[in-house]
Amino acid sequence: MKLESKTKSKINRNVFLFIMVLPALYGIFKYFAINGYSILLAFSDGEPFKAPFSLRNFRMFFQDMKDNGILALALKNTLKYFVVGLIQQFLCYVVAYFLYKKVPGYKVYRFTFYLSSLIAPVITTAIFMELIRVGGPLWKIMDEVFGIQFGSLLSRPETATNTIITYMFLSGIGTSYLIFLGAMNRIPKEIIEAGKLDGCSTWREFWSLVFPLTFGTYATFFLMGLCGVFTASGPILYFTQGGADTTTLGYWLFTQVMGDSYNYPAAVGLVFTLLGIPILLISRFIINKANPEVTY
Repeated sequence: MKLESKTKSKINRNVFLFIMVLPALYGIFKYFAINGYSILLAFSDGEPFKAPFSLRNFRMFFQDMKDNGILALALKNTLKYFVVGLIQQFLCYVVAYFLYKKVPGYKVYRFTFYLSSLIAPVITTAIFMELIRVGGPLWKIMDEVFGIQFGSLLSRPETATNTIITYMFLSGIGTSYLIFLGAMNRIPKEIIEAGKLDGCSTWREFWSLVFPLTFGTYATFFLMGLCGVFTASGPILYFTQGGADTTTLGYWLFTQVMGDSYNYPAAVGLVFTLLGIPILLISRFIINKANPEVTY
C-alpha cells in the first residue's frame, strides 16, 4: 500500500514537472529560433542559406556611425529618451514616497496619477499638439503675455525632440509608483517611529530608512530600464513620423521592417545587443555590491 502511494506520488510529481517545463522549453525554443534567424539575416544580403555569407551590413553600420548618419542621430535621440526615462523613474519613486507619507490630498493625487495612464496615448498626443500649435492656446499666451511668437515646434529639428520629451514629462509618471508604494507600505512602522525618536528629518528618513529598505524594488526597475537602453523611445509615430531629426533606434528599426528590409536592421540590432549585454551585467554587478542586505 505504501509502495503504491509512493509510486502514485512520484508519477504526479513527474507529470507536474513536465507540465511546468513545457512553457519554459517553448520559450527557449521560440527565443533561439527567432533570434537565431535574425543573426543569420545579419550575416547575409538576402535569405539565409541562399545568399552568401557577408559582412556588408556591419560595414554599413560602422560607416553610418562614422559619417554621423541616420543611425548616429537615432542613437543620440535614443540616449536622450533613456536618460529621461531614468529621471522619470526616480521622480516616480519620489511621488510614491509622498503618497506613502499621506500628504494632504494624497488620495486625489493617487487617483490622478493612475488616471493619466488610462487615457490612450493617441488622445493625449492630439491634445498636446493642439495646445502647442501655432495659433493654439500656448502660442496665444506667449504672444499676449510675453510678446513671443514661436514657430511650429514639431517641424524644426532644433525643437522637435525636446518638445516630445517635454510631452513625456507632462503626460504622467506611469503606474510603477504603485509598486514602489506597495514596497514602502511593507516597511514596519516601528522602524519609522524609531527614526523619528532619533530626530530623523523627512529628508533623512527618505535616504537613510525608506530608500535602503526598498532598494531591491527600485534596483529591479532600474535594471529593467537598462535593458531598454538602446530601445528607449517616445511617441515618434504620433508626433512626427520620424521627421525633423526625431527618429530613434526603435523607430528606425520599425520603419525598416515595415519597408521589408531585414538584413541591415538585423545587423544593427545584433551590434546594439552585444553592446547592451556588458552594460547590463556590469550595472547588475555594481548594484549587487551596493545593495544593502536588509530583511524585514
